Amino acid sequence: MEKIDWDYWLKRKSLFEIEVALLTLGLDPENHQIDYLGDHYLVDISALKSMQKDYIKRMTFIKDYRFTPYEYMVNDGEWGDYFSANNGKVLVKRFLLWLKNEDMGWTLPKELQAYIEKLNNNPKALEVKANSPEVIKGENILNRVQSKQEQQDTAILSRIKLLGHDPLSLPKEKSGKRTIKADIRNYFLGNSQMFTYHAFDNAWKRLKEEGKIN
Repeated sequence: MEKIDWDYWLKRKSLFEIEVALLTLGLDPENHQIDYLGDHYLVDISALKSMQKDYIKRMTFIKDYRFTPYEYMVNDGEWGDYFSANNGKVLVKRFLLWLKNEDMGWTLPKELQAYIEKLNNNPKALEVKANSPEVIKGENILNRVQSKQEQQDTAILSRIKLLGHDPLSLPKEKSGKRTIKADIRNYFLGNSQMFTYHAFDNAWKRLKEEGKIN
């Protein structure tokens, strides 16, 4: 196992997806080249040798689940309730909570596991609502990755609730005032890569047709 400065990496606010994937394997991101713009890693998959398959699998899961809402992430002062940040990055604390609570079955370095356990000593940070779709007993979400449309729908509904509204009883439109739909659309267009303007309108229309918003 490589010698890693765990405090440096795990006390950062955000890291690249590639960095956290490497750390879960006990590999030091500092040993991998960054491009001249400083915003992308040039990881040589073959250099990972026996770990390359696990690296690819973990990167796949991290990208698939980064925009999935998890209600235990909403009370830390950051926007949204998933572990993604901007520009291919993840919020470190939220990512560690995800590793703990979603039980991906990954073998983790003892130093990383110890940090996760220490983080989870704060019950407030780990408060999970019983009706969260991700923790309903008997349903294992790891068996099926949400489609892009499902992720979009879930994100919109979660944002509506986070703003204190009932999706089935949204405030009526008032002349001269911006609508809830416009506020939520602007929020996602400014903070997420999940939507384009057209994709958001399609998702909103889909939710209305399915009777999930009024």
